[in-house]
Amino acid sequence: MNVVILPLDDRPVNYDYLVTLAAIANVQATLPPRQWLGNPWRTAQHDSLLNWLKKSAESADAVIVAGDTLAYGGLIPSRTSTETYETCAQKLLILAELRAQKPECPILASSVIQRVSRANSSEEEKPYWAIYGSRMFRLSMLEHKSALNDASLQEIAERDRLKQEIPAEVYSDYAAIRTRNHQVNLLMLDLVKKGVIDYLLLPQDDTADYGWNIAEARKLQMLIRRDGLTENAITYPGADEIGCLLLARLICTQNNFFPKTFPRFSSSSSASIITEYEDRPMLEMLKAHLAPLNGVVADTAVDADFMLFINAPAIKQGVGELQWAAQFSHEELLEKAPASLKGYVEELFDNPYFQVTRREMQTPHRSPEEFCRAILAAIRSEKLVAVADVAFVNGSDLILGSQLIQHTEIAHLAAYGGWNTAGNTLGTVLAQVVIYSIARKKGIKPDQLKAHIEFLFLRFLDDYCYQALERSLCMFEDLPTFGLPPTEERLPDGEIAQAVERLVAQRLQVQAKILNNRFQESGLIKSIEITDIYLPWQRLFEIGCTVHASFEI
Repeated sequence: MNVVILPLDDRPVNYDYLVTLAAIANVQATLPPRQWLGNPWRTAQHDSLLNWLKKSAESADAVIVAGDTLAYGGLIPSRTSTETYETCAQKLLILAELRAQKPECPILASSVIQRVSRANSSEEEKPYWAIYGSRMFRLSMLEHKSALNDASLQEIAERDRLKQEIPAEVYSDYAAIRTRNHQVNLLMLDLVKKGVIDYLLLPQDDTADYGWNIAEARKLQMLIRRDGLTENAITYPGADEIGCLLLARLICTQNNFFPKTFPRFSSSSSASIITEYEDRPMLEMLKAHLAPLNGVVADTAVDADFMLFINAPAIKQGVGELQWAAQFSHEELLEKAPASLKGYVEELFDNPYFQVTRREMQTPHRSPEEFCRAILAAIRSEKLVAVADVAFVNGSDLILGSQLIQHTEIAHLAAYGGWNTAGNTLGTVLAQVVIYSIARKKGIKPDQLKAHIEFLFLRFLDDYCYQALERSLCMFEDLPTFGLPPTEERLPDGEIAQAVERLVAQRLQVQAKILNNRFQESGLIKSIEITDIYLPWQRLFEIGCTVHASFEI
């Protein structure tokens, strides 16, 4: 089976993950050259991508398309591009051509509901977002809230004040981008209605309770229900996991697999918690991410195809990269900090996100230790077990991770994840566990098992070892030596970026040896080697690397 995939951009989560998951499924994933895809400083080779898609689709058994790449050139261009709706629509009609040429070929697609970033950063937005970003985010919430008659008099006054503070040209430019993108999403939904697209994901990128993006999502979901398209389209919180989830849907559909999972939460309150960047309780988030897979929540573990252990907040989701610092008292952290970071430490302890992170780490309402024991017990009872770690945004739970990697049983997990948002984690974990489940039912081959173990190893290395631990240490210890503040934004070009990348690689190789020991002790593999560690977008936010597993002969 040859699956042709036009990904969202060139990051490993949107490119490499798809290749590895396809290998677990024993299917061929055909993607365009990575260098043709865009990133924050490189424009996508759009014409080459369109020509590639047309030609590659001729030999495809299925096609998965990121509508943002097809229409604009990628996720970042969807927020910054000056393309007109008419130009974007013309490119999207290529999908109708593919359908006419190969009516039997499944076409699965996604089209992101544009986020409203809450930070004053223009790294992935228009330049004016560096000045007005947080105010635009707040205005977005207040305008939507006011439209629903949910706003208080004080909030209405704040809305009017923000409208005065934000230049009219900034507001109108952003509104025009949102209007164009919403029209593109409506067109994609119309292509579902016409039978061009078999299944469409409309993910809400960086969600909240209110916002311009939430208003758009509600309109789209209403149309999906009104037009009877609920089996062919869905809106739900997420973004970078969508390619993995669409691939998993394709594999499930091809194998008539309708997954049933039994969720086991880390706290009695976790199922009802709404995490950062999402708009619904965790249990409802799980249901939304199961929908593309035609999956359901099972009543008992006995009825389920696999158990899903969800480490979710007991009070409020903290921040992954702040956990390392939150382990220490004010005085202890000041002692550890270089002189240049004394002011940073003082500001950190006043940061509300830092306080939330510390509170969640210390709460008695959730026990990572008991949760770890429960995971290990389920694995030992030979149940199929997956772990979604969403207690903290942007990284695994530091305490749970340190517990898990002490045990060889982790090599027997069906899936693990703890990266970025809860939606990102749920999507990749569910994709891996259902694909692995199908492979096991059909009789998993050595190459499939190799791909599965490599992906599982990578998830621990990236989500726990890097995002929760080493990234924080690199920001706190390494960046100041180059005169840089702790940051995850793009590093300066040249020698500094290269030097930081080398330090990241050194840190991860140390962690990889610890993980390698655990996986070796499991008896499943001979060894695992990590090579080509790099910073894909020249920042600390994400890493890329290659994992090589070898087996006993």
